[in-house]
Amino acid sequence: MRVGNRRKIVREQRVRIIRNFSVVFIIILFLVFIGLPLLKKINFSKSGTIPKMEYPPTEALHLKLQDIIKNHGISVNRISTGSDGIESWRIEVPQDLPIPSLHLAIKEGISPIDAGVIYASSDPVSGRVKLQIGWDDSCFLCLNLIPLENLRWEEGWIALIIDDFGDTWNDFTKSFLNLGANLTFSIIPGMKLSAKIAREISGNGFETILHLPMEPLQASYAKNKFTILTGMGRNRIGTILQRAIDSVPGVSGMNNHMGSRVTSSRQTISMVLQELKKKNLYFVDSRTVASTVAYDIAREFSIPCGKRDVFIDTEMDKNVIRSRLWELAQKAETNGSAIGIGHCRRLTLEVLQEEIPRIQAKGYRFVFVSRIVR
Repeated sequence: MRVGNRRKIVREQRVRIIRNFSVVFIIILFLVFIGLPLLKKINFSKSGTIPKMEYPPTEALHLKLQDIIKNHGISVNRISTGSDGIESWRIEVPQDLPIPSLHLAIKEGISPIDAGVIYASSDPVSGRVKLQIGWDDSCFLCLNLIPLENLRWEEGWIALIIDDFGDTWNDFTKSFLNLGANLTFSIIPGMKLSAKIAREISGNGFETILHLPMEPLQASYAKNKFTILTGMGRNRIGTILQRAIDSVPGVSGMNNHMGSRVTSSRQTISMVLQELKKKNLYFVDSRTVASTVAYDIAREFSIPCGKRDVFIDTEMDKNVIRSRLWELAQKAETNGSAIGIGHCRRLTLEVLQEEIPRIQAKGYRFVFVSRIVR
């Protein structure tokens, strides 16, 4: 073989080696800087053939955003879903809350779950801001921040409790969560769906309390293992209260279901409240009878407490319910805050759907009961 041919063969071998080495080097760079980070987000199906991007559950994003919005004293006014399946939230912002401040709070608040603001746009004329929220470049939720000049919070705070949840969870009962207001839901213990409903409501960012049955003045009532009766000892009361709390997980406080005889008995209600204080729960006196002493004793025991100002639906008439609701708003304006109680009833829901937006437009603020008990 000629020397020239040998040199040519050696050169070709060197070129192939360098070319192969370059390919291997490029593959290694791809794996280190692109492939491995991508693999961390890919979850292969059981068959090993269908990869999908793995993100935290959208419920985590919803809860984070609800907490941020709630902590700013506002609420989600309307939720809709577009043709692309992405939820869109309408959030009405009072003029004394700078939207850039809320934007920054949202951005910082969702960063612990690695979510972010993918895209933001604003209208310089109306001041409206639209935020696309999600992970990486995938949008999971749109927030529409709508500034309203006529929306202020100096008129008063309204805490509205909706009683008697526990035995039904359907489209009707779920509708109370879509009123665009911070409502507090009172759940009767020991019902077939008490625990499920408590978790569902809390999971949607609302406050739940225990609606504890107590002996009324009337002779006829249903006794069960969750009912407080006059004449019971403190140990028995403590056992019932703990059983009730266990059946309604995550409650922040308690109000009485019936109970006119118990709340009028200084001895019995004192034992109830002493046990409640151990649980670090607040108390709202539903005031089912004029002779109640429950609120006064709760104050004596330094338990965070409040008392019902208005029952909005003691009469099943839409005009009466509407009038009582505005009476509650008037009391909130006069006293700075007021507590109302309604019930899980269709007529009540219909009036709330009509009147809550009008009440909010007047500058009243719906808050959880925990914000105003003292």
